Formats: sequence, structure tokens, C-alpha cells
Amino acid sequence: MKHCFLRFPGFKLKALTLSYDDGAIFDKKLIEIMSKYALKGTFNINSGLFALEEGGRCLTQKEAFTLYTQSDNEVAVHGVKHLPLTEVNSAQALGEVLLDRQNLEKIFHKLVHGMAYAYGGYNDSVVEIVRSCGINYARTVDDSEGFTLPTDWLRWKPTCHHRNPKLMDLLQAFLEEQEGGYWRKSPKLFYLWGHSYEFEDNNEWYIIEDFAKLAGNRDDIWYATNGQIYDYVQAYHKLRFSAEGTFVYNPSAMDVYICYFGRKYKIPSGEMVDLEIL
Repeated sequence: MKHCFLRFPGFKLKALTLSYDDGAIFDKKLIEIMSKYALKGTFNINSGLFALEEGGRCLTQKEAFTLYTQSDNEVAVHGVKHLPLTEVNSAQALGEVLLDRQNLEKIFHKLVHGMAYAYGGYNDSVVEIVRSCGINYARTVDDSEGFTLPTDWLRWKPTCHHRNPKLMDLLQAFLEEQEGGYWRKSPKLFYLWGHSYEFEDNNEWYIIEDFAKLAGNRDDIWYATNGQIYDYVQAYHKLRFSAEGTFVYNPSAMDVYICYFGRKYKIPSGEMVDLEIL
């Protein structure tokens, strides 16, 4: 509705999420840093490339299960063998996505409905294959350098890679966003992506440490996985308003927070709430 604006849980105007690929052993250190500063994100895994023994650059299946299930993060598809989906035939692309999803759901016993495109490769045909596999959102490698929510969830553009030279300037601009008296302002999302092995290989752990220190443990930011953000926004779009706009019903399984004609409302799951119109 024209005068209804989404707010994140707790009426927060800002959300922050991370997305890291390939299931590298260095995800262990990354998750330690994320946990220290209350950051959350999504780890995109190639289920056909787990290490057979511990001690290499890739996690074993056992290590991956322990690491990701003991944290508050999400696991998502990255292609069973990390093949470039734009350079293989349709059957191979379908197998890359669907088999990876099936494997991850068996391993982690959780619904997997997101992914990141291997090598960032996608086109219209690939997007339709991804959609047919029941994937609801997919991250690209196209830095937007912005903070808007996606309009096309299967072509989700992150804010930036952690090696983007504008990283800290972008973060500072994001943190300075204020709702103020302009209650119509749309919510903002900072989305960081990369590979944890880049921190190790380039001796750049300070990048994520500095980012986390500034971005983390703040009361005005909702820290969430990619999937949690997707699910929450979908719950907002499912709100049902009366013809006069004087009450709203929330049919979803989660509470939704909105700003409606300048007033803030929490719409509990499965409940109807009366609204005031200016």
C-alpha cells in the first residue's frame, strides 16, 4: 500500500547480512569473528567438493555439519561441483543446482531455498532453471554499492565484495542512515560477500575485523541470514489490508513490523490489528 512501509524486526530501519562461498576451512575463523560481533550470514556450499580428510583448504562434510549447525548462519546452494551455469547445457545446470540442494538438505536436515551463482554466472535461462529447482533467492557478484532491497530475488545484487575499495565508506554511509521525521523512508540493507580464503591468502583478516567492529553489536541493525531477510520481506508482502485500510491481517508464521501513515505497528503472526489513518 502507498502509505505502508516495511520495518525490520523491532522497527529497525537497517539490516545487515553476509554471504561467503565455497565451504573453505577458513570459514571457521570467519564465523568466530562474525559471532563475536553478532553478525549473521549465508554460506554457499558445493556438496560435491567436500574434502575427504581434514587438514586441507576445504571442509570435510563432518566439519561442515558441525561448523554451520552450531552457528546461527544459513547454508545455501553453490552448485554441486561449482560449474559455471552459463557454460554448461541445461541438463548439467539443472543437476548442479538440484543435486546440490538435495544433498545439503539431507546433510543438514534443513530446508535449503537460496544460492549464490558459481563464478557469478547467470542469464535468463539459468534463472529459470534455478527457479524450477525451488530456489527463492540467488546472489550475484554484481556489486550495487547501494542498500536497497532486491526487486528480483533471483538476481540479488549485494552491496559489495569485502575487497571493494569503497567498503568502509559505504559502511559509514549505511550506519549514518537515520529515519528522522521522514517516516516514508524505505528500509536499508547492507550485503557483504566474498570468500573466506581471500582473507587468509591475501593476509587481509583485518578487513573483516575492522568491518565487524564497526558494523556489529549495534541496537539499530537487524543481523540476519539471506534467507531470513527473504522470508521476512515475503511475510510483509502477504499482509492483507481491509478495503478501508483500517485493519490488517498477518497470515504468515512470523511477526511483521510496519510504519503505516506515520505510525508504527507490530502485526503478530496469525493476528489482525486495527490501524489508524491520518
